[in-house]
Amino acid sequence: MKRMIISAAVLAFVLSYNGFLFAKEDSSPDLSYPEVAADVLWVRPLGVAHIALGATAFVVSLPVTIPLRKAGEAKEFLITYPYCYYLKRPLRKM
Repeated sequence: MKRMIISAAVLAFVLSYNGFLFAKEDSSPDLSYPEVAADVLWVRPLGVAHIALGATAFVVSLPVTIPLRKAGEAKEFLITYPYCYYLKRPLRKM
């Protein structure tokens, strides 16, 4: 049981990484090939996991957010923003 709790905590910590913290103000339009490869092989697959966890958190939070009429805001924060960042943005944009 203790191992499962520690594993869940480590997984939550790893998946809570926020790439927006390291965003550059003067981001160049052309990324190097290693950066593009890292985006395709590392960032976007983790983004899919982030979206899946966000969707799960959204469904779990529905009993609270529906009576408060905040389900739309929760959906935007937990599903829409990660979806747009990880899956809809062009490949060479960070």
